[in-house]
Amino acid sequence: MTATDVVEGRMIAILATLLCLSSTAALLVAERAAAAGRDTRRARRNAKLLASAGFVVAALAGAGSRYGRWIAGALAFGALGDAALLGRKRRAFVAGMALFALDHLGVMRAAALVVGPADWPLAWGLVPIAVGGAVVARLWSVLGMLRIPVAAYAALIAVTVTAACAPLLAGAPPWFGPRRAALLAAGAVCFFASDLAVARQRFAHESFWNKAWGLPLYYAGQLLIAWSAAA
Repeated sequence: MTATDVVEGRMIAILATLLCLSSTAALLVAERAAAAGRDTRRARRNAKLLASAGFVVAALAGAGSRYGRWIAGALAFGALGDAALLGRKRRAFVAGMALFALDHLGVMRAAALVVGPADWPLAWGLVPIAVGGAVVARLWSVLGMLRIPVAAYAALIAVTVTAACAPLLAGAPPWFGPRRAALLAAGAVCFFASDLAVARQRFAHESFWNKAWGLPLYYAGQLLIAWSAAA
C-alpha cells in the first residue's frame, strides 16, 4: 500500500465519519420528534441506515490489512443488526442480537490478531462481566423466553470488551501502536455502554432519553473501532 493509498483511505474514512455523525444527529432529532407524537418512521429509518453505512465505509477504508478486514466484516454485521432492529417484533430483536453477536465475534478475532487470548487481561474482564451480570439479574424477571439469549449476549460482549482492551492494557505490538489500541478499547467500551441503554429501553422503561445517550455512544463506539483500522 502506497502513501497515496493511505491518504486516500483516510480521506474516505473522514468523509464516512462525517456522514455517520451528521446522520446520528438527524436520527436523534427524528427520535425526539417521535417521542412528541410525530410520525418520523421514514426519517428514523433513513438516518439510522446512513449512520450505519458511515461506520462501515470508514472501516472499509482501513481494510488493507488482515486486522482491518476483520474489523470491516464485524462492523458490516453491526450495520445489518441495526437494520434488523428497525423491526418492532421479537423476531427482529433476536435477529438483531444475533447479528451483533457476529459483530462482537469479529472484533474479538481482530483483537486476537494484535494480542493473543493468553495475554488478555482477565482481571479487567471481571468489570464488564460484573456489570453485564448485574443488568441481566436486574432484568431477569421480565426477560421471559429471552433470558438465555440475553445472558449469552451479555457474556459475549463482556469478553469482547476484554479482548478489545488487551492491546491497550497488555501492550500493543509496534505494527499496531498505542493510538490504535486506545481507539479499539474506547470503541468497545462505548459499544458496551450503549447496550445498557438498549436493555433499559427494551426491557425496563421506554424513553427518548435512553436513545439520547445510547445512540451517540453506539455510533461513536463503532466509529472508534473503525478508526482503529483506518488510523
